[in-house]
Amino acid sequence: MKLRFIDKRMFKYIDWLLFGNIILLILLSFVAIANAVSEPVAGETNTLFGLIAQLDLYYVLQQLSWFGVGLFAMFVVLLPDYHAIGEYYKWIYVILVVLLVAVYFLGAEINGTKGWFKIGSSSFQPSELGKIAIIITLARMISNRTAGKDGGIKKIKDILPIIGVFLIPFALIMIQPDWGTALVYAFTFIAMLFVAKTSLKIIGGMFLGIGIAAPLAWLVMADWQKDRIFSFLGITEGLTPDEIDALYYQSDKAKMAAGSGQMTGKGLFSLGGESQLSSIPEKHTDFIFASTTEAVGFIGGALLIVLYFVLIFRTLYLATKAKDEFGQLIIVGVLAMTLFHIFENIGMNLGVMPITGIPLPFLSYGGSNLLTNMIAFGLVINVNMRRHRWGLSGNI
Repeated sequence: MKLRFIDKRMFKYIDWLLFGNIILLILLSFVAIANAVSEPVAGETNTLFGLIAQLDLYYVLQQLSWFGVGLFAMFVVLLPDYHAIGEYYKWIYVILVVLLVAVYFLGAEINGTKGWFKIGSSSFQPSELGKIAIIITLARMISNRTAGKDGGIKKIKDILPIIGVFLIPFALIMIQPDWGTALVYAFTFIAMLFVAKTSLKIIGGMFLGIGIAAPLAWLVMADWQKDRIFSFLGITEGLTPDEIDALYYQSDKAKMAAGSGQMTGKGLFSLGGESQLSSIPEKHTDFIFASTTEAVGFIGGALLIVLYFVLIFRTLYLATKAKDEFGQLIIVGVLAMTLFHIFENIGMNLGVMPITGIPLPFLSYGGSNLLTNMIAFGLVINVNMRRHRWGLSGNI
């Protein structure tokens, strides 16, 4: 099938509420990143340029450049019919696997994970864009097997090829080791199976298999990953006071920072002293929610969560409006991916979830993640746009 390109009249069907919400989150991320990495503003500043001159804008400019790339990529994703994209799912999947194999042997190690290609001063994480690839692949394979069926996937022989396709990139990410990203893949897969009305017996059997494999996973888990689980569970038996302090260092600092903002926060860029997160290197990535709520307080943090609620529920609404299962599964896959990121990241910032290194969508610094999310929601908008012309003059 040739890629069929968009009729300019279709632009009126873009979901501007979803798109506007995304743009607002990204604009807020520039402020949040600058606030996280900049030293407290010295003295009073009467002009905007005077304030900007005192800020560390290196990461903001990096994120701004990725935002430009992401906007272009989102536009490109809107051009072809999503069905045409789906027809290339095998090639998309092969490219994903090749990149994951290549990064294991040729990639750079960052924070204990060998999952990055270094390109000059920048880095690229293939497992991030791989989230889109696996969503498209699973959506196509599942919808192919459920076409014309009311009951979804009922036979093991129908699910086994899909599980096999999923397990290859999942295992390659696990051995990096990047268990946080692997969990995103797993959660997304399970969510898509539920929506596809897969037999609960099959899903239950999958969970049983996970339970059996869990002890084996513990044996190959890195020490720093085990430490994160110990800190979340509060297991400190046999540890010295210094080891306990090191174990809880990140989570304690994050909770202190988030709570110290109280109701209205200490103020952006002018904390009046050293930030609670000044010694945590991931304050502009993994712990950006804590650093931001320290500055804007409970009210600002609550408004940020409201924006994420709008993002989640608008995406869920669009999933219910999709005109075919392939399109619905794409949206559900993107929704599950985003939902896991939001709950895990905010949860670990508040000390109610284990630390996994998962970024907060559209807010955390990180080009690979920002590009992935913009392309993913470009697909969501693509699916929604084309439901308005469904059955009238064919797919565009």
